[in-house]
Amino acid sequence: MELRRLLLSCMAETLTSAQYQVCVLNLLEGMPQKDIASEFGLSRSAVSRTISAAKYRLRRALGYSFEPADPMEDFLEED
Repeated sequence: MELRRLLLSCMAETLTSAQYQVCVLNLLEGMPQKDIASEFGLSRSAVSRTISAAKYRLRRALGYSFEPADPMEDFLEED
């Protein structure tokens, strides 16, 4: 619950109002992009672009750089 509160706080401080609303509905509530587009009178591509831009802004704000996980990492023996 604390992590969700922190994420929402970061989103509110970092994203535009439209980005925040769309991301909450899609990423946190699981609403499909087509439903969000209908709700806000946008095209699906506009919703997709909004989500992409919001994710980019959040990654920059959080200083996050994605590196794919190594699936074998848990199985490697340490020296």
